[in-house]
Amino acid sequence: MATYGTGLGGIVGESLARLYLTGGLVMEGPGGGFGEADLPGPQARVALVALVVERRPISHDALADIVWDGDPPVQWKSALAALVSKIRSLITGIGMDGSAIVVSAGGSYGFAAPPETWIDLEHAAAALDRAEGALRHGRLEDAVQEATVAASIFRRPLLAGAECSWLDAARERQRDARHRALVTLASGWQRLGDHQLASVVAETAVTTDPYRETGHRLLIEAHRDRGDSGAALRALQRCEQIFTEELGVHLSPETVALADQVRLPATR
Repeated sequence: MATYGTGLGGIVGESLARLYLTGGLVMEGPGGGFGEADLPGPQARVALVALVVERRPISHDALADIVWDGDPPVQWKSALAALVSKIRSLITGIGMDGSAIVVSAGGSYGFAAPPETWIDLEHAAAALDRAEGALRHGRLEDAVQEATVAASIFRRPLLAGAECSWLDAARERQRDARHRALVTLASGWQRLGDHQLASVVAETAVTTDPYRETGHRLLIEAHRDRGDSGAALRALQRCEQIFTEELGVHLSPETVALADQVRLPATR
């Protein structure tokens, strides 16, 4: 089993365990750590991540469907039990009680880490909630700080190389959360007056999800407010091409009003 240092100045001493689900699966505890290479193949990795992310009891057959993407082997019960046994063994090996963390009851498995356990996606989700709240209440510096944390975590890949329907849905939720974090971050910089940085972040938001108008509007506004009318017009044209030409939908009244403002100087 590999060992992993936290590189975080002893934070593991404050948190009983740390789980990095993105950017490479790693679990750290008081007695060391393990990573993706220590788990027996992609099925075990998917099983662990699904149990952590769902944070609810998952029936044995439902977990088997997740792990084998709807096509479990004939002897899936014993195969699933072996995966869970390996996960528990690895957790026990880093100084925790694997059987008390990956619990089995009523025909279900669940992940029951102690409350002080730090999990990257949960940390990012909490930071995003704080960022959006801070933006609503005008605490712009707090919004930028928290949104930066959330965006940096959400941008990391979830189980790169593994593929299944459950992971597709989980990655879509992560992409949605990243877009929200980027929109919050761009909005914060825009309202703080750093229109150049707002335009950079808004461009990333548009690239992350080009089918949401909010990112496009932020990008158009940031270019306009930093004095680059040509870039604002190009951003507007890209928005119109995606929504009106590609998707065949009407732009929202907010975007239409912004388009009128951006085009007005060009008609003078």
